[in-house]
Amino acid sequence: MKTTNELAALWLQYKKEENDAASKRLEVERMLLEQIPSKEEGSMTTQLPNGWRVKTQGRFTYKADIDDLLRRTAAWPEKPVKTKVEADESLLRAIRLDRPDLWRQIAPAITMKPAKTYITIEENNNGI
Repeated sequence: MKTTNELAALWLQYKKEENDAASKRLEVERMLLEQIPSKEEGSMTTQLPNGWRVKTQGRFTYKADIDDLLRRTAAWPEKPVKTKVEADESLLRAIRLDRPDLWRQIAPAITMKPAKTYITIEENNNGI
């Protein structure tokens, strides 16, 4: 069985390899996009001479000043905005931890499941 020090060292090694691989992959993607066509928005498939297919997907992200957008579209019958109602996780967490009396009232309406536990390891840079 490996010690926690050995496991931490392996984690750091693999995390570095993962980051290096991601950087290399992104560089190859950049070079591919210089050689194959892609759409500004939408998907496109390019057949390579060896039979492989490369699919590209171009897209934009849209952000808006919602108040300004609503003002500018006040007379429009349909507004280009969405209203999303969702559970406030930080408030639910606080209620569960600090107000069990209230939690008992709402718990039947809540589904909880464990999320992935993340690990971060920092090397001590001063040699200690």
